[in-house]
Amino acid sequence: MELGIAGRRAAVAAASVGLGFGTARALAAEGVRVAICSRERARVEAAAKRIDGEVIPLVCDVASEQGARGFVRAAREALGGLDILVANGGGPPPGPAAGVDRAQQRESLERCFLSLQAMVEEALPGLQAQRWGRILAITTPGVRQPLPNMVYSNTARAAFTAYLKTLARELAASGITVNSLLPMSIDTERLRELVGANAELLAKQSPSGRMGDAADFGRVAAFLCSEPANYVTGVALPVDGGYCVGLA
Repeated sequence: MELGIAGRRAAVAAASVGLGFGTARALAAEGVRVAICSRERARVEAAAKRIDGEVIPLVCDVASEQGARGFVRAAREALGGLDILVANGGGPPPGPAAGVDRAQQRESLERCFLSLQAMVEEALPGLQAQRWGRILAITTPGVRQPLPNMVYSNTARAAFTAYLKTLARELAASGITVNSLLPMSIDTERLRELVGANAELLAKQSPSGRMGDAADFGRVAAFLCSEPANYVTGVALPVDGGYCVGLA
């Protein structure tokens, strides 16, 4: 399928590895000019070299509102404008709902809600002015089906999802779509950090019987950023091999 986004400009946050990298690579394969970021220069420059196409590596820490806004500004300047924003960032540590650590909860809200919201706010005026844009967030299936021992991620990202849904309705007539992807059991460094030696057990427990691939995830992301997806907005789409059991 022709996605109709060749020549568009995308900022993909936290994209030196994992799901962000898979998304950046898939967009670049469609002819999109891409800016990616990481906190480490060597890491992001190495990632950029592994992607065919025009890829600009930026050093930014998007865990704070200030850093998140700075990334979008730097990407917009480097690309000469912005058409696509992929809001992504590192997740918080695990933890139970009984006995929440207040300091950790606040840090998680900053990292997984407020900083990502700041990215969107920074990108939005330019997208509105040109009346075309794609805003895509990478979150978690925990916003629909809370994950055990992941209270910080479940709650902060649920708040961000509610913001995105509200924004999608407000922008629906403006040529700008707002969606999110909910990955589960995708084989990334982040997942293996969380589950350790249980990664293979997790794969066996998946309804699909295997781990997902970041490259496949990226292609789903690229479609939601495409021209054919112009009537898809306000969606929180699981990419989870059948993990979520709810009807909605």
